Amino acid sequence: MPFENRSVVLLVEDEPLVRLVIAELLDEAGFRVIEAVNAAEALQVLESGLRVDVVLSDVEMPPGPDGYSLARHVRDGWPRIEVLLTSGRQWPREGDLPPGVAFLAKPCRLEVLVQHVDSAAQRARTACGQTGGSVVLFPKSA
Repeated sequence: MPFENRSVVLLVEDEPLVRLVIAELLDEAGFRVIEAVNAAEALQVLESGLRVDVVLSDVEMPPGPDGYSLARHVRDGWPRIEVLLTSGRQWPREGDLPPGVAFLAKPCRLEVLVQHVDSAAQRARTACGQTGGSVVLFPKSA
C-alpha cells in the first residue's frame, strides 16, 4: 500500500521499550506510526495539522495529563479521530471515557491490539467524525 494511503496511528506511550515494540508491530501491520512520549507531545502533533486516524494511548503517563485527559482533548478538538486507550493498572471508572473512546485492557495479545487499531482506523476513515458510546474491550485469554 502506498505510504500516503496508510492509516496513521499516533502512539502515545511513556515506556520506551513498550512504545518501540508496539510501533514496530503497527508498522509491520501496514500503519504509519507517529510516536509521542506523553499527552503534551501528542497534542503538539495533532495541532501541527498532520493527519491522524487513530490515537492509541496508555492511560498512565506521569507526570502530566493522563490518557483520559488526552482522550477528552482529542474528542473536543478532533472528533473524527478514533481514540483507543490501554492500561493494565488503571481501569476506567464512570465518566472517565468520553463518548466514542474505547478502552482495551492489558495484557492482550498483540494480534488483538492490531485488530482493534485496524477497526478504529476503518471507522475513522469511513465515518467522518460520527461518534458513538464508550466501549470497554476485554481481550480473550490466550
